[in-house]
Amino acid sequence: MEDLSRFFTVIGAVFAAAKGITDQVKARWPWLGEPRDDPREEKQRELWVIIFNAVIAALLAGLAAIDVFALLGLNAFVGLKAAYPGLYSLINMVAVGLMSTFGSPFLHEILSILIEFKENIRLRNQMATLQLLPAKKIRTPRDAND
Repeated sequence: MEDLSRFFTVIGAVFAAAKGITDQVKARWPWLGEPRDDPREEKQRELWVIIFNAVIAALLAGLAAIDVFALLGLNAFVGLKAAYPGLYSLINMVAVGLMSTFGSPFLHEILSILIEFKENIRLRNQMATLQLLPAKKIRTPRDAND
């Protein structure tokens, strides 16, 4: 369980960083960031955004030396890692890029659910705290005469 939580933490950080970098590039390069009127050109632009996001995620994983297969506990690639470390690193980077491209919407949805759950708990706790506080009596001018 600890390895899985470490995997989600590391991969989530790579996803967030790749998405942030991609958003910044889309904001700076109009050909990548501005939607097209022609549906065919829009699909092509979306494909370029996906490819760019995958490449950025793969580069981040390579720069940070993230071993996604070890984080997942997959021992099938141990021999490849020992025999061909460069190829293993490349396959690892491609795997992270693919996970980033196709797993990012899934993780985004999970995070949205968790954030909403956290906000609901916070609101429930605030309501419970307000109900436990004693009600203050409001003094009226009639109370001052008594």
